[in-house]
Amino acid sequence: MTEVNTVSSPIAAYDWGGVDTSIDDEAPELLSEEQFDRHIEAVAALLAAAGLEVRRPDRRNPGTLEISNRTTGYTLELDLRDDRGAHWTLSACDEIPEGTPALDLAARIALMLSASGRVTR
Repeated sequence: MTEVNTVSSPIAAYDWGGVDTSIDDEAPELLSEEQFDRHIEAVAALLAAAGLEVRRPDRRNPGTLEISNRTTGYTLELDLRDDRGAHWTLSACDEIPEGTPALDLAARIALMLSASGRVTR
């Protein structure tokens, strides 16, 4: 039997919920607070349009966003920089119990990061 791969559905509507992404057409201006604020707003709005929950945990650091997926329980802390680069940390609300076999641990991580469509655990 031939295996048929399905095309996954997009994470957001084609127009990304009507979010204004004109900031992407501008050359980054380092130390431009106004431009950085618009970049942060565009990223946050795009993630919200993708169905994710977006919070700003620290108003003193507007470039830090906390993005959550209630379905999976995964949370990503995103630290945006004014050069339009970013650093992120992914966490899960789940804990792996003591004595977990290596195969189970690797399978769980591979599923979480979607490393392969072959993982079925």
